[in-house]
This record gives sequence, structure tokens and C-alpha cells, in this order.
Amino acid sequence: MTRSTRKRTVFFFEIVRGSPEESRMAPQPWREFLDEMAARDPWERTVVSGEDKLVGFVDPDTADNHLLVAKTTGEVPHQLNRERGTIGALQLPDGTDVAHVTTLCFLPYGNLVGALYGGMSAPRVSALTKWLNGVGLPCNPVVLKPVIHPGARETLNRIEAVSEFTVTLEGAPADTLSGLRTNAELGRSLGNLGRRHPDTSITLSLKVPRRGNPLSRLRRNRAATRLRNDVLEFMPDLDEWVDESGVVRSVTGQVAVRDPYRQSLAYEPLDFLSHRITAQVEVPVALTDGRSVDLAFAVRTVFDAARAHEQALSDACR
Repeated sequence: MTRSTRKRTVFFFEIVRGSPEESRMAPQPWREFLDEMAARDPWERTVVSGEDKLVGFVDPDTADNHLLVAKTTGEVPHQLNRERGTIGALQLPDGTDVAHVTTLCFLPYGNLVGALYGGMSAPRVSALTKWLNGVGLPCNPVVLKPVIHPGARETLNRIEAVSEFTVTLEGAPADTLSGLRTNAELGRSLGNLGRRHPDTSITLSLKVPRRGNPLSRLRRNRAATRLRNDVLEFMPDLDEWVDESGVVRSVTGQVAVRDPYRQSLAYEPLDFLSHRITAQVEVPVALTDGRSVDLAFAVRTVFDAARAHEQALSDACR
């Protein structure tokens, strides 16, 4: 049976100060920023990122506070002529480029935004951050941080030790894995494995031996503390990787959370992905072009998803 819809994910981020400690800001006048962007010439809304160009647009026919960030690579795809059975370069009119677009919607509370990626090649978090900083925000520099449930944030902040940590990546094209940002040692290890084995599902599992092992209690506790530090250092890499659709399958662990009423640490399972606030949406195939999403539909979908999760989102930015 032919699929009538495609599942996509709406991600939510909070725009925070980029330095020195990525702290929250007072709500910013995003409507004024969008109006200013709409009035600028295209070259004033363009930021160069490597060999790519990032260009921001505001659709004048849509009143909602939204931004379309397009990435142009300069590459020209091929097109198939079904009547003649030939393949050739896509013929583009002069002055036009193929664009991969991410829809960014500014929510009415805090400095939260919802994002829907047009496809695998659409700008991700690092590109969106680079564009926002590149066009000259009054509050520069900024960083986009995933919005997480308030209770989960408290749990993450109270982690004392980690005894087990497992990351599973799906097999994905090499150009996707090679584009993943890897600052932490764990991230670099997984990134290197992904580049060497692009068609292989990869699982990395780290585990501190339990009681009964020759390791002393002091060495086990020290190992669990070191693993905790590595895991927390890896979290920013993971936040970026999750937005690479289909790359991260699961991230789980056994963690000990600080409890003032307990003398010793008690470990419990934790799913490191479930703490993020996201929304699964259905996109009618009729409103997609390949894997791209109709832009007007994307804006409506992001704001609908935000309204459905309004309580959790508003609580998360308090």
C-alpha cells in the first residue's frame, strides 16, 4: 500500500547566551528582528558556512513569527526525463539555486523556537546558530539548546555517577556521519567509527564492573565518576546528533542521582533521549517534494505542535 503521509519530528530549542556559561536571557523582541530581516537585501541575510551559503527569509504572506533558513550548496542535482529515458543536469534559470530549507518558528514565551527540517540536507542546529550569530543579533553570541522537561533537567543536574552508558547509531550515509559535530572524546570515537563503517549499525557500551569484581570500591566509584564526566561532556554532541534524522537509535544508561536521604548511591536506568520535548507530526505526501516539506504547511505544523505541548514548553522555560 502506498504511504499517504511521512512522519517528521518537530524539535524545540531555547535561544540562550553563548558565553560564558550559556545562561538564559530576558525575552527578546523577535518580531522586531524578523521585520528587520524581511527588510534587508538578500546579501545582508546571507552567512557563508564553509562551501555553503545560509540565507534567511521571512514569508510576507505568513503573519506568524517564523523564519526560513535556506542552505545552498552550489551543487546541481540531476533530473530524469521519463519520456526520453535520459538523465541530465537539472536546468536552473539564471540567478536561482537549489535550496534545502529549515522552518524556524518563534514561540510566544521565553526565547523558544520550534524547528522542522525540510530533509537530511536542511540546516541543522550548528548551521542555524551560525546564521543567527552571523546576521548580527543584539544579544550575540547565542546558542540553541534543546528544551527538556523540567523534571528531567533536575535529574540530569543531580547525577552523581554513571555505571553504564550505551549509544547505538543506525547505519547512515558517510556524508551524514562525517558531518556530525564531535567535541567530546566519546563523540570523536563514535564519529570515527561511523566514517569507517557508514553502512554498519554501531553500538558503544561502557560499563563499570559491579561488586564481586577485583576492583576496589574506591576504584569503582572513581570509574563511575569519570564516566559521568565523559557522559555529560558528550551531551552537547548528542543534542546535535539527535537532529540528524535516523542516526541515533538509542542512548541509555545506569545513573546514580543525588538523594540527601540516602547514605549510599542507588543506580537506576535513564533514557537520555526521552528528556527532550519533541513532537511527532504527519506530513501528507502531497505536501512534500521528495523529502522537502511545503513551507506554508511547515509553519502551521510547528505552531500546532507547540500549542499541543504548550504547558510542558512554558514550564521548561521558567
